[in-house]
Amino acid sequence: MIYAQVDEAGRKELEQEIKANPEMKWYRRLKVIDQSSKGQSVPEIGALFYLDPSTVRSYIHRYNNGGLAGLKPDYGQGRPPDISLSKAEMEELLKRSPSQFKKLETGARNWTQELLSLYFWHYHQLTISQSGISDALKRVGIVWRRAKKK
Repeated sequence: MIYAQVDEAGRKELEQEIKANPEMKWYRRLKVIDQSSKGQSVPEIGALFYLDPSTVRSYIHRYNNGGLAGLKPDYGQGRPPDISLSKAEMEELLKRSPSQFKKLETGARNWTQELLSLYFWHYHQLTISQSGISDALKRVGIVWRRAKKK
């Protein structure tokens, strides 16, 4: 059996972190270590927190090797935004008609998010989804609304 090795100083640090941190994923990791240090088995902890036993073992190994710092999640904060145009540059682009860009091969006079996606592919070599375009427009402060029916 594998158990978390928590000394007296580690116990105080663990309890303090459990009380102070409201984030659910981090709290669950802390409670896994807490339960393991009290002698609860890996399958019992997995059933209690709806985790695979291998995940529980992974948390325990990470804590035993690096303490709370080793237990922290090591994933990134997501992909950074691809579009680096400023608000002025984006507005200038949107003022122009899509039909003015030869590589788009369109007769459209109004921009759609799909056409913007094609524009960024052909002219900036960026693969970006329509939701990514929407997020980029929001980030620079441009409101994108559907055209009114006449």
